[in-house]
Formats: sequence, structure tokens, C-alpha cells
Amino acid sequence: MFEVRRDWRPVVDLARQGLPTLTDSATRLLADLDSAMKQEMWSTVPATKTRHTLTVLVSWLGADAPLLEADIRALIDNRPLKFSGRRVTQFLEARGLLIPDAEFRRDAHQKRLETELALLPETIAHELSAWIKVVRGEGKWEHTGRTYRSIARYWHVLDPILKGWLADGIESLREITRDDVKRAIATRKGTPARSIHIVLRNVFRALRQEGVIFRDPTRGLVFAGINKTPPSVPSDRLAGVLSHAQNDFQRLVMALVCVHALSGTDIRHLLLTDLDLSRERLVVRRPGKRHIIYLDELTYRCASAWLRERHRRWPVTTNPHLLINRWTAVDTTHSPIGTTFTAIFRPTGLTMPTLRQDRIRDEAFEVDDPLHLMRLFGISSQTAMRYITAAHPERTAKLPR
Repeated sequence: MFEVRRDWRPVVDLARQGLPTLTDSATRLLADLDSAMKQEMWSTVPATKTRHTLTVLVSWLGADAPLLEADIRALIDNRPLKFSGRRVTQFLEARGLLIPDAEFRRDAHQKRLETELALLPETIAHELSAWIKVVRGEGKWEHTGRTYRSIARYWHVLDPILKGWLADGIESLREITRDDVKRAIATRKGTPARSIHIVLRNVFRALRQEGVIFRDPTRGLVFAGINKTPPSVPSDRLAGVLSHAQNDFQRLVMALVCVHALSGTDIRHLLLTDLDLSRERLVVRRPGKRHIIYLDELTYRCASAWLRERHRRWPVTTNPHLLINRWTAVDTTHSPIGTTFTAIFRPTGLTMPTLRQDRIRDEAFEVDDPLHLMRLFGISSQTAMRYITAAHPERTAKLPR
């Protein structure tokens, strides 16, 4: 009549000898897992945890019928460090032996946004729900929608502004005036202020489009361009960056950032087929365009070394991304690696964005041609001009603005 979450607490501490005897189908399934782990060359620790997790599950539930993902989650929640739910889930799903948990698989950013909306007054929550619908591409005029992750970034900027308005007694976004928007932007300076302007403009344009509001308080509001000079990294600190790399993975990431000024998003989504060592080039795929990098000697050597290491560690992985790790190598969803680059650059005392900006800045000092920067780094004309202006202010001071 109703679902009850299975309680695994009496089971999690049982030794192998204390578990029920395995059925023939369960034994065959474990043998299949052993074969897959051996073929894919799993590391000892994850292989041991995954096998133990599946053993506990099939010893109690059998392997003749698909298992509920909710049962696997309930087992993992008792001892997260003892079991491996993700790999077991993917193994069972690939063999048609899993009943997915729809609620658990919902986008984490979507669930967070819904939680945040539930805490707001009903009217504002309804208005912001309409905005999210538009950004997702489901509004009056359909378009390619953004991910919930992108919307969560917008929310990070919008949330403190909303709290300030709520503290002032605002009950609906219809009450927001141009002066309210200006005051919100004035709470920050530089790039953070520009971010507030962009997000508020996005929100009110969407609501105006949907007929939720009748007047856009951001219409005609222009934010002055930011011509702040990108930070310069002292040459003595820059010279030793690559020496901090501990393996081929880190050396390649550092080369892509310090030499070719790629962003973390660019690097994470590089595909194995994008790297062509025979032609000494790398294709960077960006929304609506492709940027081709012609490899220098250093990057070529780093890329060659990483390819050898990648094949040695995961010779049968099906993940199409150039950069993988021990988790994504066996991930059947073929996801890119997570945001692991911060730890790579921490020993250098510099951040990844700082090194990337310094590379473009250095090139701008050498060649005062924005087209050269656009071709070399695949950046926009506005970004190229910002670096040229910062590097050669005397040559651009009289340009019309």
C-alpha cells in the first residue's frame, strides 16, 4: 500500500560469514563484476568496496530481479566510507538489474533552487519560478535553455540582493524601481557590480517577456565598461609553476593554462579525439564555435606523456574525455572530471584565473593587435580590447567609446 525505506543498520557490521548464502544467480553476478573490474583494471580499494557492497545487497535481496536504487542508497547512507554505491549502481544499470530512483537522480542544483524558492514569500517565489522557466528555455519564446548549474550561479549573485529587498518590505518584484536596481549595483564595485547588473537585467527581461511585470526597471540602464588592468605575476614566481606538478596530469593542465590560457571549463570538456598529435593541434569546443590550438614543444611533450599514462592506467575505458581520473574512467555516464584544478595550483601560491589572465596580458604587451589575441586565445573582441587597452593605454586613449 505504501513504500517503506529498508533499514540496513543490523546488516552493515556483519562479516562475510554472517551474510546469507548466495544464490546461483548472485554468485554469477559477482563473478561478472570480478571480470569487469579485472578488465577495466580497477584500483584495489574501490574494487574491494564495490564487491563488498554488491555482496551485501544480493545476499539479502537476491539477483533474480532488479534492485531498487533506493535500497542501495539506504545501505550507503549507513556507512558511506565502507560501501561504494555509485559503481554498484552503474554496474547493475548496465545489466538491466536496477530500478532507478527518480527523486535521487533529480539535478542537485534544481533541488537546491526549489528549496530556496520555498523559503521566499509566495508572490516572489512565483515570479522567480517564471524566470527560471524562461532561462531553462520553456518560456513564451522557446530557445536553447541553460542548465540548472548556470541558474544556480545567477542565484548566488541574486540571493543577497533579494534578502536586502525583503528586509525593506518588498513583497513583489513589481515594486522594484530603477533606483532600487542602481542601489543594488552600487553595493559592489568592478566585476561583482557588473555581475549584479547582468543578473538583474536577465531576471526583469524574462519577467517582462512573460507578462509577469509590465515595466522593466533595468531597461536603458548602462553599466560602464571595466578597464581594470589584469594582475601581473612576477616573473620569478611564474618561472617555477611547472616544477610544482606532481604527475603528467597536472603538468598538462598547467601547460594548457599557463601557455594557452584555457579556462577550467575548456579543459574539463576536452575530448580525446580533440587532440591530434600527428598534426600538433588541439581543438577546444565552445558554445557555437571551435578554437584550434597549435601545440608548442612543451605542451606537445606534456600531452604525449599524459596519453601514455592514460592508456597505461585505463586501457579499456570508454570515457571520451581527454582528462579522466579513477572515478570518471569507470563512470558509465561518461561525465567529465570535477573541479579539481584548484588543488593543482595551490602549491604555486597562484590561482588558475590569475595565471590565465597573466598569459593573455603578457601577449598583449608583446603584440598590440586585438585580432592576434582573438586568434591565439579564442577570446571575444571585447575581451581582447580590454587587454590591449590595459597594456597600451597611450594608443587607445583616443578611441571612441
